[in-house]
Amino acid sequence: MTSQNKPNSRRDLLKSMAAAGALIGASAAATAAPRKAAGPFLPITASARRELKKAVKGQVLWQGEAAYESARGNAVYRANKPKRFPTVIVIAESDKDVVAAVRFARGHGLKVGRRSGGHGWSSAHLRNGAMLIDLSRMQEVEIDAKNKTLWTHPGVLGSRLNAELNPLGLIIPTAHHPTVGIGGFAMCGGFGWNSRLWGNGSAHILAVDVVNAEGELIRADETQNTDYLWAARGAGAGFFGVVTRMKMRVNVLPPVMKLSAYGYTADVLEELFTWARGIVDKIPPYMELVIVSTAHDAKTGLASPVRLTVAALAITETHKQADDALAILETCPVLSKATFRRVGIPQDLEQRYASGYAADPAGYRFAVDNIYTNAPAAELVPKLRKLFTELPSPRSHVFWLNWGPTRPFPEDMALSVQGDVFLAAYSLWEDPAQDEAMEMWPVNQFKDLRSLSVGGQMNDENIARSPQRYLSDAANNKLEALRERHDPHGVFLSFLRSVT
Repeated sequence: MTSQNKPNSRRDLLKSMAAAGALIGASAAATAAPRKAAGPFLPITASARRELKKAVKGQVLWQGEAAYESARGNAVYRANKPKRFPTVIVIAESDKDVVAAVRFARGHGLKVGRRSGGHGWSSAHLRNGAMLIDLSRMQEVEIDAKNKTLWTHPGVLGSRLNAELNPLGLIIPTAHHPTVGIGGFAMCGGFGWNSRLWGNGSAHILAVDVVNAEGELIRADETQNTDYLWAARGAGAGFFGVVTRMKMRVNVLPPVMKLSAYGYTADVLEELFTWARGIVDKIPPYMELVIVSTAHDAKTGLASPVRLTVAALAITETHKQADDALAILETCPVLSKATFRRVGIPQDLEQRYASGYAADPAGYRFAVDNIYTNAPAAELVPKLRKLFTELPSPRSHVFWLNWGPTRPFPEDMALSVQGDVFLAAYSLWEDPAQDEAMEMWPVNQFKDLRSLSVGGQMNDENIARSPQRYLSDAANNKLEALRERHDPHGVFLSFLRSVT
């Protein structure tokens, strides 16, 4: 449902219902003190279960019930579902459902996890003995085209938002994959369309409706409950509440979108990445330049020799701007060795979402890891050959993004770690017998690069197996202090510190 107004239309409902994280290294994980429970708790009796089902309009599924396993599996995009089993799953249909669920969890000693789209690779929302609140059925969108804002439930797919915004001449940065919920994307930081120009997903969050640890529905914006707004802008799984709606800024849709792509063999890897590192400061903010290593035939999906694809997307006001920006790809010193060249191809978001889905299609088992780095080419490039060429399966791939030149993140966001270059490795496979080796492959590939890392990005993280900085020290300390203030008894689950 889309309308053009009423971002505050639920004020009465709010009133009636109201009547560490960033540095998750080994030392932080070891010293993080568990919060005291708020008990004594009520027992989860058959009567209590019936009361929760009565209070929730959506579904309430207890472990062992017929539909439970399907709901647990649906809450995770990847096919290698974690062997973690919440005690109960609440598939909410309204704010009232979320309030009822949180109050029940608080009273009965259940920790609370939250799911919007289910693409978080570590699946931090899925924990043993906890309550999972699934927000994917809450699907309202309200667009205010005049003021260039929208209200959305966090489980709404980013691709759907842009499908509704584009006819109005508007766009919002979303994940490049079409089935990612806007909530997890934006609250974890989020690279999106023209994010180097317009800012990360977190920077587009203007206000949030939150069910807090007391089970109250509150609104957080720049004038009230500001701690929650700060944390919603980048704390990801470390957020101390359940966001039920988000107000977000949107941007005017530029009229021109063009793509250039060049293919290279691994023989030129060192020259290629030395060049890419050297032009970081020359990439205009309205262009995204990536290098992707793949080892499968695009048509058949079968194994093929490793190839490196340099691709750049320009989203601009004029064709000349786009063409001038894309021309930098012609300065590559190994240009004459390109196996293919596609220059200045007109694009639209539907095509780009299709490309994102092709990279990470449904039905596969996934594992990931990543780093940011500011290392110069002389230190970085010699460590890249193993990372980019030793792919463990045809569908696995490694990703380089020229994120710099970086701009300081505003202090009103938890999001606080970045680097000139972003590197991410993704293993994809189908055989469950390969799980352990394939889940460790991205982690092992980055071992030689850890000394060059300034931190990682939450959307492509592997916190439990490969802990690193995800927030600055100052932001991490602030987040932990705010969690102690607003959720002193640890009602809400935080970052995943163990794979079990």
